[in-house]
Amino acid sequence: MPETESKNTQKRLFDAGVKVFADKGYRDATVREICKTAGAANINAVNYYFGSKEKLYREILDTIFSAYDRFDREDWDRKTPREQLRAMVSNFCAMLYKNDAFASDITSIFISEMTRPSPFIEELVDTYNRPRIRRHLKMFRDLLGKGATDDMARDCLVSVAGQLLYYSFAWPVFSRLFPDYSADERYEQWAAHVYEFSLGGIEAVRNKIKKEEPHGD
Repeated sequence: MPETESKNTQKRLFDAGVKVFADKGYRDATVREICKTAGAANINAVNYYFGSKEKLYREILDTIFSAYDRFDREDWDRKTPREQLRAMVSNFCAMLYKNDAFASDITSIFISEMTRPSPFIEELVDTYNRPRIRRHLKMFRDLLGKGATDDMARDCLVSVAGQLLYYSFAWPVFSRLFPDYSADERYEQWAAHVYEFSLGGIEAVRNKIKKEEPHGD
């Protein structure tokens, strides 16, 4: 098989895997259906190009998790803590909502991993999430200032992440309550709101820390 044709077949299988895993979930997806969706007559094509259904799914997960991680790391150390927070919020909103990405197959797989994790979740957390969380926790400690505890930084991280993820998990209900709202058209406005709203909350925690600091005579 010519190299170009081989690469095209591999890409079709990858794209078909994304669609089938999004529709069926990791556990219920079958190699036969992936090959059929890709237009591959040979049901051994997935094994030939990827090794197994499990390895294809893992490659898809690596693609999803590494995409945000790549944007998140860009010039991170050169940014101030506020610039880091803005970048974190903006990149996450763009990844999930730009071009209706939140409704896409990729996001369906991402949400499925959050709610019904596959056997690969431990490796994914160690490879992508744990290093990123260390960066983000340091950012929140810097924003909170002297006296901030690890628990405070963690709670701020969770509060911001909760805002960013809301539409992804609540869209079936939200879209019925507000049918004219477009997350794609307004993702930049949403990012700006989350950033400003989060700064206000961080400032409130920061002021509380200052009030509770012991003062000398």
